[in-house]
Amino acid sequence: MIKISVCDDDEGQLTFFKQCFMEYNEKHKEKIEANFYQSVQSLLNEKKFSPDVYFLDIDLIDDNGISIAGKIKENDKNALIIFVTSKNNLVFSALKVQPFYFIRKGNLDEEFETALMLLKEHFNQKSYFSFKYDFEYIKILTDDILYLEVDNHLTSLVTRAKVYHLYKPLKEIMSEIKSDDFIQISRKNSVNIKHIKQYKKNAILLDNNQILKIGIAFKSAVAERRIK
Repeated sequence: MIKISVCDDDEGQLTFFKQCFMEYNEKHKEKIEANFYQSVQSLLNEKKFSPDVYFLDIDLIDDNGISIAGKIKENDKNALIIFVTSKNNLVFSALKVQPFYFIRKGNLDEEFETALMLLKEHFNQKSYFSFKYDFEYIKILTDDILYLEVDNHLTSLVTRAKVYHLYKPLKEIMSEIKSDDFIQISRKNSVNIKHIKQYKKNAILLDNNQILKIGIAFKSAVAERRIK
């Protein structure tokens, strides 16, 4: 399921988007979960909802949509940004934050539909990790996993939205995930390199500002992967 946050300081525009998402889900039998924010502050302060995609009005009253996208990317470099704009002259400036798509307010109906179809194609190409948890089957994007942490026979799978505790060895879970994006940095931790914000001398900083230590025995492997 794709999770989307929509930020626009125009209440009428937000109401329009709510209708668009509802009609799209009904038409395509999809389940896109969307949250709506009329202020930048409420968007950035959100803790309970962890979106994959952000729809941002470029020309916000409180702030510039491009600078907001930059702040979002600092905390989650895998976040997808879709700009909504009535000012085509701002499109070039927006390219520096590598947006996924642009929607022009003058052509909302057609380009909204196109944006969601492109998002669907994008996420269909992604890999997922499925597992049983609390008597139900969970399916999450591999890209959404920040890191794994083992403690005795319990391995914690950490995402932005939730931490899952699995009674499996770390190596077994890494094998089941089947992704080259994970590297073991200590006996305790394996991290998703897509979420590494900065390499330090004896640790790494993830894009959720979590710091994890690099084990002595793993330093050369981490250094080699960093060079690549």
